[in-house]
Amino acid sequence: MYRYQESPPPPPAGSKNTNTLALISLIASGIGILTLLLSLCSWCLGLFPLIFNIAGAVMGFLARKKIDESGGVQSGRKMAVAGMIMGLVGAVLSIIMIVLSIIFSGLLALPDFLSDFY
Repeated sequence: MYRYQESPPPPPAGSKNTNTLALISLIASGIGILTLLLSLCSWCLGLFPLIFNIAGAVMGFLARKKIDESGGVQSGRKMAVAGMIMGLVGAVLSIIMIVLSIIFSGLLALPDFLSDFY
């Protein structure tokens, strides 16, 4: 028979726990970049790329901070930095795409607007 234990046993010496926020940051930034690429041919995605990329960047910052404060107990710093960089680059590209879509939709409506005057 097994004995009931109050808490799980500690991890073996020398093993590090990967920070969960670092992994989620990488996944969120990846989804943000993917939806940004999909929004090039489908305008209906709207602000989803921007939201996912900002979330990925913020979680990357938080994960890196927690990993640095853990004193070597947690790993995943490279994942956190990758998620942070992908999130920041994706957010900038998302903002550029939003601005360009607003400009181009205004340019498409311009001939109809100008036709009222001549």
